[in-house]
Amino acid sequence: MKRTKTEQRSKSLPAEEVSVFCRQAAMMLKSGIPLYDGMEVLCRNYQDTAYGAVFERIYERVRDGGTLYEGVRTAGFFPAYMVHMVQVGEMTGKLDDVLESLGEYYEKEGRLRAAIRNAVSYPLVLVMMMTVVIGILVVRVLPVFTDVFRSLGTELSGTAGAVLSSGVILGRTVLVLVAVLLLFVAAVFAAWRLGKKEQILKGCQRLCPPVRHLLEKQAAQRFASVIAMVLFSGYSLENALELIPELMSDKESARKAKRCQELLQESGDFPAALEQVKLFDPLHQKMIRVGVEAGRTDQVMEQVADIYEREVEDGIQGMVSWIEPALVAVLTLIIGGILLSVMLPLVSIMTSIG
Repeated sequence: MKRTKTEQRSKSLPAEEVSVFCRQAAMMLKSGIPLYDGMEVLCRNYQDTAYGAVFERIYERVRDGGTLYEGVRTAGFFPAYMVHMVQVGEMTGKLDDVLESLGEYYEKEGRLRAAIRNAVSYPLVLVMMMTVVIGILVVRVLPVFTDVFRSLGTELSGTAGAVLSSGVILGRTVLVLVAVLLLFVAAVFAAWRLGKKEQILKGCQRLCPPVRHLLEKQAAQRFASVIAMVLFSGYSLENALELIPELMSDKESARKAKRCQELLQESGDFPAALEQVKLFDPLHQKMIRVGVEAGRTDQVMEQVADIYEREVEDGIQGMVSWIEPALVAVLTLIIGGILLSVMLPLVSIMTSIG
């Protein structure tokens, strides 16, 4: 079966779509609906969407006697972690519970990505809107006032001419800077699509410490969430640590996860391994140690994951909360300066005429 153009442009389904699929499949299994009938229903629901062919391949695989794992693996559009966890769920007999947990996991992933997109897109939209205003002032308004001054029979010289010229220069400078900014954003976006994610993240960490802290918290959240889910599915801690390095967002976090696995194999002390790699804050490390000693590793890791998720979301909102007023203040001052460059010569001329 040929893939649609939409599918060819994407390596995997969006996190939100993965979450919906997992939740629907889990609901059907918990309701006692056979897997074959459930996939047929999902296939009909998605047949008129951009992902119709994906779910049709899953349905065909299950219909021909395959498992759900074989279906999602054959479809080729689901994240590798989700595919592996479906296999784990089928092997442990907890497929419905695993799918429900996957639905929650990818819902959080989708919510986090949406927050990051909003944090990036909103300031850009604000800058572009204010740039349009500045452009109109420079290109349309200032020439009109210049003509007005000349029609009054007054040459713009001395202080008045210098002020008006300064306003024009300021406006044009802002337009050039915004054009450079937009080109830079476009280049970063293109590099991200071409697989330069690691280099971009490193650059953000060096240039902006708050971004580095957010990325570290996101890595800790993903680590804890995966540990909790795999343990809940009936697999061992060692199996969980084998999965995590491939799921981390950057090489440094993946290195820490790999080192944690090695330390666990050497000592058998999971809390001590976490303390050495310094993936979590000291307070949360103590929480994990207490949970492990109480035999509640999966529960404490889920709690820690929820804590870091809230901290990441609060951090993103905090960054947006100070970026927005800062941009408004700067752009307002620029627009005010341009307007003053027009009004001051006009006031001076009107005073001399009076």
